[in-house]
Amino acid sequence: MPQNRTTIISTIHGKLTFDRKVCEPDVAWIIEKWLDRHPEIRQRRQDIRVVSGRWTTEDGLETQVRTVSIVAGDDLAGYAPEQDADIYEYWKAEDRYWERA
Repeated sequence: MPQNRTTIISTIHGKLTFDRKVCEPDVAWIIEKWLDRHPEIRQRRQDIRVVSGRWTTEDGLETQVRTVSIVAGDDLAGYAPEQDADIYEYWKAEDRYWERA
């Protein structure tokens, strides 16, 4: 039976640095920072799932795209990932990638 899931980290992906190197997000670090802000969820760490795939951005960068979710529960009712977007803002996927999808 499929579980209802709540997105806790919106779609993120690697970025190209000024010296043309790929900077991929450290998902484990981002999740740890998220859990620091939501200590009541720490005991449900095993319910967290990272889904990843491959993307090629408009500027030709091949990168991993990731979204993080957790099994829905009353402790996250009404949660919106944008509440904690400052943790992963640099790697957040821009709206332009969703316009063509």
